[in-house]
Amino acid sequence: MNGPGAVIRILLVDDHAIERQGVRALLDAQPDMTVVGEAPDGLEALPLVGSTSPDVIVTETIMPRMNGLELTGQVLRRYPQLKVLALTRNDRKDCVLRLVQAGATGYLLKTVTIAELVAAVRAVVGGTQVLQPVALEAVLHDYLQRVHDPAARRPADELTAREREVLKLIAEGNSNQDIAELLCLSRKTVETHRGNIMEKLNLHKVTDLVKYAIREGLTGLE
Repeated sequence: MNGPGAVIRILLVDDHAIERQGVRALLDAQPDMTVVGEAPDGLEALPLVGSTSPDVIVTETIMPRMNGLELTGQVLRRYPQLKVLALTRNDRKDCVLRLVQAGATGYLLKTVTIAELVAAVRAVVGGTQVLQPVALEAVLHDYLQRVHDPAARRPADELTAREREVLKLIAEGNSNQDIAELLCLSRKTVETHRGNIMEKLNLHKVTDLVKYAIREGLTGLE
């Protein structure tokens, strides 16, 4: 989280250049914001994340080559502290839900006002989730389905036996190298399993993985 007086660094990703430039002008006009880079799709955005060190990515969801959902998943696996705010025309509830599940901190439609967009950028960087009604409705609907459908699968059920084993060892405090040695795997294979676990569970911090493993009874830790 940025400290008092810090300038928020923003990466814009949108395949419509004129819209991207318009948003840039609006955000750059704010005294506490600066746009550090632009990209027309997720594929070009990925290398910019490392070179520009943004605090937040403001992205369209529908783009060629790599869309906003794919970008969110890949970015948060590499930079779990980064915030992603969708600014899009796409109001399909299934797409909204998938993006939120992938870790996006905010979801806004392009009908928002300048003031709403600026406030949302500040909010997500400050640690608050910002979801417009269409996003809230999608998340709530999904939650209610899970609560009322006894046949709904838990995220842990999506894990393979090996992934569950790796998750258990992560929760018990083992490093990737430790796990590789314990399971007679290469470190790279363990890192792949770790990434798959985080993606499937939509958890991107070790502390969250530990809590999840304890809650699901995958480890004897308490």
